[in-house]
Amino acid sequence: MNELDPLRRELDLWGEAGRTATLWWRDDDAEAPDAPILRMLALSQATGAPVFIATVPDRAVDALAEPLLACATAIPLQHGFAHADHSPGDVKGKWELGLHRPLDVILGELRQGAARMAAMYGDRVCPMLAPPWNRIAPELFPHLPELGFDVVSVFSPRASRTVAPGLAMINGHCDLIAWKRGRTFIGPEKTAARLMEHLAARRTGEVDADEPTGLLTHVWAQDEACWEALEAVLRLVADHPAACWLDRAGLMPQRAAA
Repeated sequence: MNELDPLRRELDLWGEAGRTATLWWRDDDAEAPDAPILRMLALSQATGAPVFIATVPDRAVDALAEPLLACATAIPLQHGFAHADHSPGDVKGKWELGLHRPLDVILGELRQGAARMAAMYGDRVCPMLAPPWNRIAPELFPHLPELGFDVVSVFSPRASRTVAPGLAMINGHCDLIAWKRGRTFIGPEKTAARLMEHLAARRTGEVDADEPTGLLTHVWAQDEACWEALEAVLRLVADHPAACWLDRAGLMPQRAAA
């Protein structure tokens, strides 16, 4: 049995129901045009799967802009500000966008990061904020549209499409890296299972059926087995008649797509 068969069977069920399974691909932590980034861009172009590239604005080098802008399937978005942990030692997990600092300081950094993104990518920047470590204090949500963001993206099925006036949530659902197991690849079976599980939950109405299923990668941490599985998933979805990878216009709310 092919390791991706469970995912293929779920896509078949979408087709039998006369529906199209929508998926999207987000990659985090982009800073420089290194070998993994360039390989990712080539894979995106070869498979036709658009990749939303979460760039760390305070760490990104100017040279990153050239290959991203040259790749028609690359969609840059903002990944926090400096990917720096500001949480105290007694707090679980790492937080850049928690309320462990004054609100105006946090918003000021995000505004500075947005200016840096605009300088690098111009109107190619997607108005989406992906918080580092997928953590953000909800108290920040009402302020994000003022900074130009239409979408916030974290991890796990969303409870609500709209989390503040003018701000939607579109999340990732399958991370290819097991961070608590030495940053290793979760394996092709778990990759297929996790994508299948979210798609099945959408199809049966257990979660928001309109939230596209998100594949989350960190190409700097991927081994060869992970790359092979990623390509196989990208091609499976791209070739299946009842599935598609979303681009910016397909993923974003209408105001952002316009």
